This record gives sequence, structure tokens and C-alpha cells, in this order.
Amino acid sequence: MKNDKNKLFAPILLALMFLAFTISLVCYIFRANKFRTVMYFESFDKVGLCTEERWLPKDCLQGREELFVDELLLGPFTNRYKYIFAPGTRLEFFSLDNDTVYIGLSGEALKKSRETADINEGISLLKKNIVKNFTKINTVLVYIDGKSVERNSWL
Repeated sequence: MKNDKNKLFAPILLALMFLAFTISLVCYIFRANKFRTVMYFESFDKVGLCTEERWLPKDCLQGREELFVDELLLGPFTNRYKYIFAPGTRLEFFSLDNDTVYIGLSGEALKKSRETADINEGISLLKKNIVKNFTKINTVLVYIDGKSVERNSWL
């Protein structure tokens, strides 16, 4: 009886190891062509910023930074976080020059809603998200409807 248990132990152990290897390989293949980002949003429920993790494709036509901003403008996955800018805000232009990014947003960014952060907080969050996720970027210059935006110019 004891020999029967010993005979079964090795094949079961090998099968479990093979299953773990297969699962690891599949996870690696699906994540190998993606990069991890962390997006910061305001919460409806609590004071402070909340984070969302997203995996974005490494290879994209517009570049990782521009893809990240496009995703950020789409808003959070959960309905418990606020949009950074009003839904429908589009990225009109994006330019990366060494450590400076120039971002042009459509006029919808100026629309106020209780579902969005106020304009100053939205601009601040946009800059924070970019600088935290792309450490080579130090300066983010934002334009709305083609006009330069300084932090307190919308009060």
C-alpha cells in the first residue's frame, strides 16, 4: 500500500510542476509585449489620489508617451474615480523634445462637471501622471484650444 502512494507521488509532482511552468509561460508571453503604467486619479470617496495599474502595448505607432496620454484622457476604469478632464477631451497634438513634452488638448478640457477634477487639479494630475511614469520627462507644457496653460491661469 505504501509503495502505491510513492509511485503516484512522482507523476503528480511532475504534472503540477509542468502545469505551473505552462501557466508562467503563458503569462510571460502575454505580458512580454506590454509595459506597466500607474495612473493617478482623484476619488469621489476619499481625499487624496488613487491609482490604477494599466498594461499598455510596447510597440505602437504614436509612441508610448502619447499612447499613455490618450489612455489617461479616456478616464479611469472604475466609476469611483473622477475623470482628469471632461469626457470627450481629445489630444490635438503631442510632441516630445528631449525632456520636455508639449501637449495640446481640445476645448472640451475646459468643461466643468462634478465627475471631473477642476481645471487646475486636472492639469496638475496630467503632469504628475506623465512625470511619474516616464522619468526621462521633466517638463510638461499644456495647451488647451491652442493657448498655453499656466497652473493658476484658469482661476
